[in-house]
Order: sequence, then structure tokens, then C-alpha cells
Amino acid sequence: MFLPLSLPTPSGWFRQCSIISYSQDVDIGIFITDFRPDIAEAFRDAGLSLKHKFGKVEDSLELSFLGEDIKLDIFFFYKDGDIMWNGGTQAKSGRKFKYIFPSFSLCWAELLEVKVRVPCETLDYVMANYGATWSIPVRSWDWKSSPSNVMENGVWPIAEWAGLIQVY
Repeated sequence: MFLPLSLPTPSGWFRQCSIISYSQDVDIGIFITDFRPDIAEAFRDAGLSLKHKFGKVEDSLELSFLGEDIKLDIFFFYKDGDIMWNGGTQAKSGRKFKYIFPSFSLCWAELLEVKVRVPCETLDYVMANYGATWSIPVRSWDWKSSPSNVMENGVWPIAEWAGLIQVY
């Protein structure tokens, strides 16, 4: 398992050297090749309950957990040639989104005295997601339109929603 988005994302670590104070959640990433079927159980055992599961291991998997005072989103990264991507799903419509990143490797970094893995090519990664103005904090962020690397990626078939769009 790895945390390419570290805690709270490379932008918080890279731009602010800290947690983004106005962020509503913590985002981490895991290579899909490191996915394990017991991941939800492991987070539950750590005190986090599964809030939603979108997508499937083969396409756009996303998990969200809730704890006492934290929301944790896990985005799974897929490699496709010289790019990497993770997906997003809008629960009410089944719309799919794809976030494209240049291929990256991982390096160790420290955030708040915790060692985390972040993209070695941090500036490329951050610029892909946040654009040329990445250094300017954005307090109003829409996950479907704000990222500079987001693109529509179809719609999940309604007949498959029960297995692909699960909200608890």
C-alpha cells in the first residue's frame, strides 16, 4: 500500500507544509495493484466505518470512511501507458469522472513528524491536479469541475448501480 496523496494531499504538504485547515476531509491514494479485499475491514478495525464504495477494482474504485472526527477518502490509481489516473463517481447520477496525472514514482517525505509517501515528481503531480495557480489556496472546490485534470468518463449502467454505487 502507498499514500501518494499523503496527508492531506501533496498540495497541503507541498504548498502549506501542513494540514489544509479548511479542508473537509483527508485524501489518500493507493495503487490499484496494492488493493486488498480486506481493506474495509482493516479500516473498520481502526475505528473508521465505510461511508461509501464507488466503482470496482477494475475501474474507478473509490472508498470513503468516517471516524469520530474525520472523513477519509481513498482514491485508487490506475496506470495506463505513460499516465496514471483515478476515478470519481457522482452517486445521484452515476456519472463517472477521470483525473489524469503524469506517471509518477514515490518518495518519502515528512508531514507533521509522520513519514508519508508522496509523488517524487511532486510539482508535476500538483500542477496536473491544481493547474498553474496551485500555489494559491482555493477554499471553494468542486471535485467535478475544479481540478484542471478532470474529464468526464461516461456513466455507470443503471442496471449495475447496486454493485457500483454503494452508500452506507
